[in-house]
Amino acid sequence: MTSRWPVVLIHGTRTSHSQWDLQLPALRAAGHRVATPDLPGHGSRREEAFTLETALETIEHAARTLHESSGEPVLLVGSSLGGMLSIRAAADLDSTPGILGGLVACGAALQPGPRGARLYGRLIASADLVPGMREGGALFQRILGADGARAYLRGGRADLSVVAPAFAAVASLDLRRDLARITAPVTFLHGRGDQLRAHEKTLTAAAPHGHLEVLPYGNHMVNLVAPGRFNADLLRVLERTQRERRGGASGS
Repeated sequence: MTSRWPVVLIHGTRTSHSQWDLQLPALRAAGHRVATPDLPGHGSRREEAFTLETALETIEHAARTLHESSGEPVLLVGSSLGGMLSIRAAADLDSTPGILGGLVACGAALQPGPRGARLYGRLIASADLVPGMREGGALFQRILGADGARAYLRGGRADLSVVAPAFAAVASLDLRRDLARITAPVTFLHGRGDQLRAHEKTLTAAAPHGHLEVLPYGNHMVNLVAPGRFNADLLRVLERTQRERRGGASGS
């Protein structure tokens, strides 16, 4: 039986490694080793300042550590902010043969500019003013579900001050250029109701071995609102990615 490659899961803005709580049992049961680091300014690192450099170092360190301990390529999965950062990290990792097995970017099919990043930051901040949205209130739980809300919040919720530098960082990236550097398979995987899918076609086309999968369910936090269905789809995509990477581009 073919071994399953290790997976690094990168969370989105203001949540933490615990965003992936509902995926870990399924991934481990399928035979994947998993790492879920906290980005700077989030989770166990909420007292740290967020910078692009330290965020990329975090992702790349997690991937290199898993690669060294397992001797196998690593599958990188990122959500939202974590997905955008993972595109850049994947491009850097893929410059060293054997480390990157593939990339799955969830809710990250957007190339923000400085103005768009500022607007999105204001939208996130304004959500906290809505009754029931702060700290796991009734509306927050209704949107994510009880289990999803619990996972989102378990590792702690980052302060709003992290949003501006985080999105300024991704606005400084050229994701299409980074995707063009990635020789491993890349899949954009997101729910039909995801708000960060405006550039899904052009970003997919920028990757030499790009795939686009729009799931017929879910929103921006699809892994939390529909974990059972999402887990099955994620495992399928990871299996395809591993098979394609093993066989080369002609094996897709």
